Amino acid sequence: MEALTGRNVRFERHRDHFARGTVDELWLPFVAERAWVVLTKDKQNRYNELERDAIRQYKVREFYFARGAFSGAEMARSLEIAIPEMKSICRTYNPPLVGSITRSGAITIVYDEKGSTHERRKLPKR
Repeated sequence: MEALTGRNVRFERHRDHFARGTVDELWLPFVAERAWVVLTKDKQNRYNELERDAIRQYKVREFYFARGAFSGAEMARSLEIAIPEMKSICRTYNPPLVGSITRSGAITIVYDEKGSTHERRKLPKR
């Protein structure tokens, strides 16, 4: 959390509002109503159709740590680098938005208001 507080980022912890195990479809609308940004280490959410639907429906912005298990120190270092770009992305892109944060702190947008960026990259160029 020092990576967030050290960069003057206000944050709320999931556990301060919801019990562990609360399904995403219940807490995502709460987050969306407040225009909060979700930061998670659960990268499997991109494969969960119910959560993807909820992100689209409630217009949530979410960032997750990509590829493999990050240690707490690795997450902190990645976040310290990524926060300025995360802020810029949130100002630039309308929700819904999902971004992946690498160990180096780089961000790849994987989903935006037009859908999967991965799927669009696979389309032939015109």
